[in-house]
Amino acid sequence: MESEPYRLWSLLDMLRSYFPFYDIACRLEALRGDAVILKTHNLESRASHLDNFRQLLDAIHRECGTFGLTHTARLAARVIARFPPNTFGDLLHELNHLDDSLRSELEGESIFRIPPERKNYFEREDLFGPEVGTAFPSCARDIRKAGSCYALEQEDACVYHLMQVLERGLNALATKFQVPFEYRNWQPIIVAVEAQVKSLPRGDTRHFYQEVVAQFGFLKDAYRNHAAHAHDESYDLEKALSILNHVRDFMRALVKGGLVE
Repeated sequence: MESEPYRLWSLLDMLRSYFPFYDIACRLEALRGDAVILKTHNLESRASHLDNFRQLLDAIHRECGTFGLTHTARLAARVIARFPPNTFGDLLHELNHLDDSLRSELEGESIFRIPPERKNYFEREDLFGPEVGTAFPSCARDIRKAGSCYALEQEDACVYHLMQVLERGLNALATKFQVPFEYRNWQPIIVAVEAQVKSLPRGDTRHFYQEVVAQFGFLKDAYRNHAAHAHDESYDLEKALSILNHVRDFMRALVKGGLVE
């Protein structure tokens, strides 16, 4: 089954969404305090405590189910099925189990912060613009992943996805000049295309393709060599962003020049 798309939440979104758990924790702790004091007493005459407990169970079942805390949601459902407890001791026992389960599942949740200056790169379908998306539809996933990896400080992965995009651009350029693309190394392709470009008449078209070939050479060197993919090479955020911007501008230039895949 395909996973659901990521959603980027603001800190305010998170606080609003998780506030019910804070409310649940406060209500659970208040009931548990009463149960500790009155644990030998019968609950039959304590309608308010039973009402509070049932409302709490409903809230736990609803919120935990919504957020995928399935163990606690199922536990709350089982407690609801055997409701009500007879004594405050029984109530305390149920509350302790619910609290342990909820704590355990919430501790398993992780939050990753994306700084404001990088959030607009996360899961962006249009990071390179609609024109690139239309001309190179097979690049859509790698463009989106490159932006997300940059946002999440996965610089090496960001550059890897960018090179997947660039390779499709190189393929389109090679096709334009009828240069075979079955090489694993980009350099022979670039050299062959450059030779073809030199044979073009002087003018805007020749100048355009000269610029394209020069940019390919720069980007190849920036990555060292896509085919070799040296694993000892690493990138910081600044380098990754620089390559991202260059690849984006380059792909836009290819499209402007009429190249498509």
